[in-house]
Amino acid sequence: MTDNRIDISVRVEQYVKLRDKIKEIETRHKEELKPYKDTLEKLNSVILQHLTQVGGESIRTQAGTAYVTEKKTASLADPQAFMDYVVTNSAWDLLDRKANVKAVTDYIDEHKAPPPGVNYSTTNMVGVRRS
Repeated sequence: MTDNRIDISVRVEQYVKLRDKIKEIETRHKEELKPYKDTLEKLNSVILQHLTQVGGESIRTQAGTAYVTEKKTASLADPQAFMDYVVTNSAWDLLDRKANVKAVTDYIDEHKAPPPGVNYSTTNMVGVRRS
């Protein structure tokens, strides 16, 4: 008959070591990629400058086609001013619609059920702190 018991101390030690190894590899990987990413960014600037100078949106070459794309971002410099504007002007289309997990959890704690229209679930995971 085999003994199916595990030594949890050994498993926690393995977990910490594996997590550290993953972090070490990710850090090394990030450092190793940095010069390549920097060079790619410089090449991007050179190609974009060329397209701007010739007044084009794309250029086809033997090596491939370069083209201008537009990346848009919208971060909040003043969240309160933004929300005041949205509420005052009923500009709800300026917001993304999603439930706030912390607020929903608090609501469930108080009302013993999620707010109408919200699917709520929890998943248990393991967290391990170094000793």
